[in-house]
This record gives sequence, C-alpha cells and structure tokens, in this order.
Amino acid sequence: MKLERQKLIKKIITDDEISTQEMLQKRLKIHGLNVTQATISRDIKEMSLVKTLGINGQYKYGIP
Repeated sequence: MKLERQKLIKKIITDDEISTQEMLQKRLKIHGLNVTQATISRDIKEMSLVKTLGINGQYKYGIP
C-alpha cells in the first residue's frame, strides 16, 4: 500500500504544481486514498521530496 501511495504521490507532483501537504492530501483523496497529514509528512520525508520554484513563482514539491 505504501509503495503504491508513494508512486501516486510522484505522479501527482510531476503532473501538477503541489505546494502544500493539504493540496497533496486532497489530490490523494480524489484518487480514493484517505490519508492523514502525518502520513503525507512521513512519505515526503521518506521520498526525500524537496521544494522547488515552480513556473508561477511559488514553491512546489519536486523530486530531487
């Protein structure tokens, strides 16, 4: 389950400019995954995601 969720997170942050954990949580819910903010926080840490400057000048999650 965790690997599938993290794979989906990679797809979401690659396809869209996700700037907050709340935005990511909402996108996961759209895909049928109800997860807590703590779970998202752990996934971000485990995946070593970083904040990068997006096209619109705001920071977004990215893959290093």
